[in-house]
Amino acid sequence: MTTPPTLAERLDRAVDELLGGAAPGVAAATAGLAQADRSLIDAAVSVRASLASSPVAPRFEARLGSRLSGMRASPWILRHPGRLIVTGAVGSAVGVGVTAYAVWRSARRSSGPAHRLLHR
Repeated sequence: MTTPPTLAERLDRAVDELLGGAAPGVAAATAGLAQADRSLIDAAVSVRASLASSPVAPRFEARLGSRLSGMRASPWILRHPGRLIVTGAVGSAVGVGVTAYAVWRSARRSSGPAHRLLHR
């Protein structure tokens, strides 16, 4: 025996239908949403319309594509690719170290005498 899909699962199916190009009413009907739940589909449609991508000039796309593909990479990076990796690793280690120190300091401060007096 199978259980009927939950409201979240039906909404997920309806959003998939919307992304596939179906009209909001068709997507809701295909997913089996009740009339009261179709306002959620309308909200999804308005969010999708407001998040539409902005048009980008072809020249900008070409420059970005060439930079990402490495055609116009910095000569320094091309001469020393290992340094870029090491720089990223050191930067990450410093970030983790600073975070660990902040957590350690906050733990020490909360275990001081004032904190112990509050729990008596």
